[in-house]
Amino acid sequence: MNLADGCHYCHSGEELAFLAGPPAEAPDAVVGAIAADPHDHWSGEQWEFLYRRFASRLIDLVRARRVDPGLTLRPFGPSYANLANWPVQERATTENALGDTLVGALKHWPTHELVVLLGGLACAYDDLTPWLARLDTAPAAEGDIIRLTCYWTTSLLWGDDDWFTWWHTDDPVTPVREWTAAVRPRVERFARAHPECKTARDTLTAYDHLDRGGISPWWYPGHGWTQWERRGLPGQFGWLRPSAAN
Repeated sequence: MNLADGCHYCHSGEELAFLAGPPAEAPDAVVGAIAADPHDHWSGEQWEFLYRRFASRLIDLVRARRVDPGLTLRPFGPSYANLANWPVQERATTENALGDTLVGALKHWPTHELVVLLGGLACAYDDLTPWLARLDTAPAAEGDIIRLTCYWTTSLLWGDDDWFTWWHTDDPVTPVREWTAAVRPRVERFARAHPECKTARDTLTAYDHLDRGGISPWWYPGHGWTQWERRGLPGQFGWLRPSAAN
């Protein structure tokens, strides 16, 4: 594929030659920079060419947390490289690599970074639910599911639903609300089995307030800071902190 008409403001001639040449020879910085290109810097055919040849490299960069996961995964979507139209086996291989990255992130990434990753994955098919379904079958992930559920239920109480920077959807709340409702029995079982887990207890508290249409029992971070300082306490005194132990 000829990439010589690529934007020379964003890529040098040498970088364009790397992108068109043997994939293994392209530096990581050049590969990772593709995702930041505006939609109209490449044709649909060029986006697909670039993402098909560099998919495994880009996913490795995401897995290593060397790039913005939402920005890097966005071009798998229908307006860019359009993963849905790739050959069946190639698409399945890429989906599984993305799914494995998600499961690893569930276990090892901070929750807010996991949510950014989920937003990037949702771009692929303009749908969050297939990726949430992969979390449901993640092995030995109960405590990790609790942390994500706590994050989302407390955010729903605060009305803080601006989770996804690169997935542009009119309704980010419904898939999150439906998923948190579906995993509630898991949270309840975990809380009974681990009564010492504050994260599980806080999540049940959040469920209860959501059921009653109540307001959050926790001050929103930032607002609460000044409230606690006025009482002579550290600003972070009342912050909701998930337990690291479960």
